[in-house]
Amino acid sequence: MQAISDKPTQNLTSQEQCQIRRRSDFFLLFIGICILALAIGHIWLHNPHYNAHHELKTEGGVHGSLEGFVTDGGRRRGKANKVKETVGLNDNARQEVEMTSDEKVKANEGGADRTGNTASDAKPVIKEVAQVDRVSNENTAAAPTSKPSSSPATSPPTQSTENNSNETSSSNQHKIINPSDSIHPVAHLSCKDHGGPSDAKIIDEMIFWSDIPSDASYVSPMYEEGHEKYLTFEPDHGGWNNIRMAMETALVLSHAMGRTLVLPPEQGMYLIDKKNEGQKSKFSFNDFFHLDAIAIEHKGFKVITTEEFLRREAITGGLKDKMSNEVKFPDGNRTDWNGRSTDPLFNYLRSVANTPTWDPWECAVAIPASKEQSSIDELNTTLKAIMDGSYGKPKPTLEEFNGNPTPVDAPLGDRMREMLADRPGLCIYDKPLQEEKLIHLKVHGGVRLLTHFYAFIFFADWKQDLWSKREHLIHSCVYFPMTQYNNFHLNNCTLGFVRDHLRYVDEIVCAAARVVEAVRDHARKNKKHKPSMEEGIFDAMHVRRGDFQYTPTRLPADQLYDLSKNEFTEGATLYVATDEGNKTFFEPFKDKYDVVFLDDFMHVIPDINTNYYGMIDQLVSYKSRVFYGTWWSTLSGYVNRMRGYYITKHKLEGWEDGTMQSWYFTPEERRLQMRSYIPVRKPIYCKEFAVAWRDIDKGIDSITQ
Repeated sequence: MQAISDKPTQNLTSQEQCQIRRRSDFFLLFIGICILALAIGHIWLHNPHYNAHHELKTEGGVHGSLEGFVTDGGRRRGKANKVKETVGLNDNARQEVEMTSDEKVKANEGGADRTGNTASDAKPVIKEVAQVDRVSNENTAAAPTSKPSSSPATSPPTQSTENNSNETSSSNQHKIINPSDSIHPVAHLSCKDHGGPSDAKIIDEMIFWSDIPSDASYVSPMYEEGHEKYLTFEPDHGGWNNIRMAMETALVLSHAMGRTLVLPPEQGMYLIDKKNEGQKSKFSFNDFFHLDAIAIEHKGFKVITTEEFLRREAITGGLKDKMSNEVKFPDGNRTDWNGRSTDPLFNYLRSVANTPTWDPWECAVAIPASKEQSSIDELNTTLKAIMDGSYGKPKPTLEEFNGNPTPVDAPLGDRMREMLADRPGLCIYDKPLQEEKLIHLKVHGGVRLLTHFYAFIFFADWKQDLWSKREHLIHSCVYFPMTQYNNFHLNNCTLGFVRDHLRYVDEIVCAAARVVEAVRDHARKNKKHKPSMEEGIFDAMHVRRGDFQYTPTRLPADQLYDLSKNEFTEGATLYVATDEGNKTFFEPFKDKYDVVFLDDFMHVIPDINTNYYGMIDQLVSYKSRVFYGTWWSTLSGYVNRMRGYYITKHKLEGWEDGTMQSWYFTPEERRLQMRSYIPVRKPIYCKEFAVAWRDIDKGIDSITQ
């Protein structure tokens, strides 16, 4: 019998023709399914953005992805990493990142961009970046289709052949790598991948924050969906804790203003730039804090790198010189400033942004309760009434609030009175500032935000104020089920952006936990002090020497001993955090106490970047029974803030008025500053104030939408 396929088509019956069509349809369907399966498999295997996003959903319940953000997940943050991968970029953008500098130059020579313009007459085209789920597509910078002005002041300079080169050392390169290993819910601490400890009790005792899931849903009333605005800032020029303080202020301001925070590029930081054994010595803030996870968890908080910001807004001609009002481009058309001198970058940002000259000594930055002009008017009217005496109470003084804190939920005027007890006025975030596309916080020309965020930013809404204090600076994180808050929703309420979400990365926290464990084990062998033996209790002090400029603190050790002996217990274990290299300086203490230093526990932190030692000293000291600090030192101050957070969380002695078992060696009039409630006063940076932690969980059981 002749096969159907061998017959001439015109001789086939209708049934035979139908069979051929069905076989053809089945074959095409089979081929289509195979192609679809291959495509899905390719995407799944080669798209780290999808994998990271899927892992976040399944493991931590964190939704969304991170836009334009660079993270260090695939490496130990303290070590150099030579691996470079791309995350969240489409194929064209990924190809651009993976090209060498020479290849980019060649590709730009005579080539046409996506708009049809040639390299000679078009601005550099920026490929689209995958968007965060909650962010509208308008946020992606689109390549212009028209020529820029021919004016020398506005024409984009020739693309630098060094722009994204490997000119800097491999340890300091800008890296775009898979975040799946590092992005996790901020309320989770895992030490299993960081050398321990494995003892849950030790990890538990490091915790001074609370996990309030609904805090993450808060969006500032200043936030405008579809109209992205930015806040850039310059790191402080001082040591790490001064840098940290200024960064905290910038971060809280960005959220309060509804602006995307632009992180400065990787750079060397004063006193944490040691290059031992090739370790990393130039840092971004994401090396210290899980800013990637915070941006994912918080609906109203977005973070991008300087490189992404410049690609979106500067290279596309979106920024104009304030003086000439002409489009201005960054020096050399550069977008990647990691590991380079940032002077040209910051000079550029100062020239194209609104640069407020706020002085924390003269004013507090006031955030209105809403964008309405009536909210701004309310702040101005209340300020005037307080200062001219018509508010119904006398003009505020510091003495009025010593030992007498204002209730955290007090009326606007009462809270403003305490905030202005040592300052003459407010710097209000008014309509003109709200409308600015870019605000830049500079460290230049006498302007410096060396202040605590809570001492500088005043919220008209008291709930927003508490949110900012609770959810800003968390150093370690463990998940605690908080089912009683599952149905709790905050309306215009910033209840947690400092204490509970800006935290040191797991590597640093776990290293400190191992040292705490080792100090307690050491104390249990101290036969001279029974509480130490039974409970592993230890005391601590921070003695700042080194290059410290405040000479009144540079006292001999025997005098420091005399000043502290009434509070320390003779024979007890005493942990000394210090930058003094000659440990024989502390002989007077060794004669009376069981003295230990971080140096004695190097065996439990063998691979830690030495630039992290000061942070570890802070975390260990905060766990002491009694603490003595150095006045003027922001390291000592932060130890006390962590102690305040922990006391408030567990309602320990002093939680109601914000006091604790902490003292200062000198000056004499400052020794008892942590033993009673003291309002914010100048110089603000010298210590931390109880307003940062006292009663900051107020209202989380009762506030409803």
